[in-house]
Amino acid sequence: MEFTYGLEANPFGILFWGIIVGYVFSTVGAAGAILTFIGQAVVFKFDKAMIKHLVSTGVSEAQAKATAKNTMKVHNLMAVIFSPLIAVPKYFKEKRVAIPLAICVATGVVFGAIVGPMIPMSLKAYKFWFGVVTFLIGIRLFYETTEYARNKKQKLKAISKKFEEKVKELKKTGNWDELAAEGFKVNQFNVSALKFTFWGEEFSINPILAAAGGFVIAIIASMFGLGGGFLLVPYLSSIFVLPMFVVSGTSITIVLINSLVAIISYLLKGAQPDLLFMGIMMVGIAIGSYIGPVTQKFYKEKYLRLLLAAILFFYGLRFMGVWAALGIPI
Repeated sequence: MEFTYGLEANPFGILFWGIIVGYVFSTVGAAGAILTFIGQAVVFKFDKAMIKHLVSTGVSEAQAKATAKNTMKVHNLMAVIFSPLIAVPKYFKEKRVAIPLAICVATGVVFGAIVGPMIPMSLKAYKFWFGVVTFLIGIRLFYETTEYARNKKQKLKAISKKFEEKVKELKKTGNWDELAAEGFKVNQFNVSALKFTFWGEEFSINPILAAAGGFVIAIIASMFGLGGGFLLVPYLSSIFVLPMFVVSGTSITIVLINSLVAIISYLLKGAQPDLLFMGIMMVGIAIGSYIGPVTQKFYKEKYLRLLLAAILFFYGLRFMGVWAALGIPI
């Protein structure tokens, strides 16, 4: 099947890739845009097809590369906008979305998402630095699965154990509404302090620090055309020591805001999204996003981090050119 900009691809392959994107993103709260980019650049080679098509219509090669780069970024962001719309309501029902925290971080995200797209970057440099950032985050997440790192976070370990034990209990009864009973509860929320309880543990967060982190994350994420989940997840879980069971839903809520602002910025810079290509992928994303929250509660918190770390580590090396330098055709 031929798409808008000359790309020839199997629509069922695009649909299947969308399911993978939606499932991983809704499950771990990150890597949705990264997987979308991997699909475009590695699996379907969208950028090459678009550049060739634009050049054939008289567009200069430099302009064609810039347009393809910005278009791929918009596609990445479209993917991570759709998934939260499906996944967030499910997390919210179980009180696993820290809404006040999401608001604090999003305050900084709005401004960061405007600044990021203004930073100039060639298509080649974009792919390389995309790999560097992805690789570093993967290393960090892998570190957090080690016993050394986990022993330093006893609160996180205790709350994860409580949640996992409750899930085992509810597997027998099937009454999943009970999860909400011990879910997110606000104790205090103002400019200077945010305190909330999740499964018997109280967390205290500085709203100003949360907003500042959101600003920096949004600059980096929007610059690469990413939703920001790949940075938000380690930020929320490491800096504020929050369990993945509440991080996932909170992260993708913030990603939605960052993505909307960044998409507008890239459209103004000349991005030309292929709506047919992304329409098929987003159907798959909807399917994966529905399955993700349903099955996420059955995983151990450690395995959620390992899954995300493996994805970021492998493809970080791929875009940095490491596998090619070693003669491995991946």
